[in-house]
Amino acid sequence: MKILDTHVHFWDVAALRYPWIERGSFFDRTFLTQDYLRASRDRPVAGLIFVEADADRTCTLQEARWVHSLCATEPAIRGIVARVALTGNASVIEELDTLAAMPLVRGIRDNIQGHPPGFATQAAFVRGVREVGNRGLHFELCIQHHQLSETLELARRCAEMPLVLDHCAKPDIRGAAREPWLSLIRQLAALPHLVCKISGLVTEADWQRWQPEDLLWYARQAAEAFGPDRILFGSDWPVCELAGGLARWLPVAEALAAPWSESERESFFFGNAQRVYRLNDGP
Repeated sequence: MKILDTHVHFWDVAALRYPWIERGSFFDRTFLTQDYLRASRDRPVAGLIFVEADADRTCTLQEARWVHSLCATEPAIRGIVARVALTGNASVIEELDTLAAMPLVRGIRDNIQGHPPGFATQAAFVRGVREVGNRGLHFELCIQHHQLSETLELARRCAEMPLVLDHCAKPDIRGAAREPWLSLIRQLAALPHLVCKISGLVTEADWQRWQPEDLLWYARQAAEAFGPDRILFGSDWPVCELAGGLARWLPVAEALAAPWSESERESFFFGNAQRVYRLNDGP
């Protein structure tokens, strides 16, 4: 089964600024394509999507251009989700125009997680998301489970454009909390312009002690809510390395898809990503 991994990060701590990376931490080094390819060895990864790595908001264009430069030697990078700060940014329109003209940029993300209630529904943010759609790009929603209600409101206000929900909205797997996550995920899934990445679950569980079934309940609920044509596989590499890495996460994703038809498995691991990221030329 071919895999198109829709959620991979790279960063270069010598070239760009990442305020979230603590000095001396696991992430305080450069992660590049060759590191990912080593982590995914023996796996049928046919391509990947780079997702912005929360570099400093002043590095928006620099990061996107850097990732384009990586593609010169690594054709596995099939698309880019770039970062644009949609609020408090006098250059937002200029940045969106510049990114929309780049050949590999397919989507934009400005993290909602970590912000106070109401961040995603403020007028400037909603207006920014709509501007993303006006340029033929989709917007990716990086949120935590307690932000689902306002994200639902945002999605309803932006019904004219495609949205991608990252990491199943980061449910509280560690705390085994199922509601209101499940009810709100089903409400989001009822909106036809959303798709959901089944990714990032390992780091929402207990990093050292999680078992496959801890993740599978949430993955199954998301897959059932969105249906086989609106779910995407993602690794969230290298963040997933904190909790077992791609080597442990991929078998869980394969177990999720095991009862499905061959066409449904192909859609989850590859075909849906080709459509959502508008990759028409094959791997």
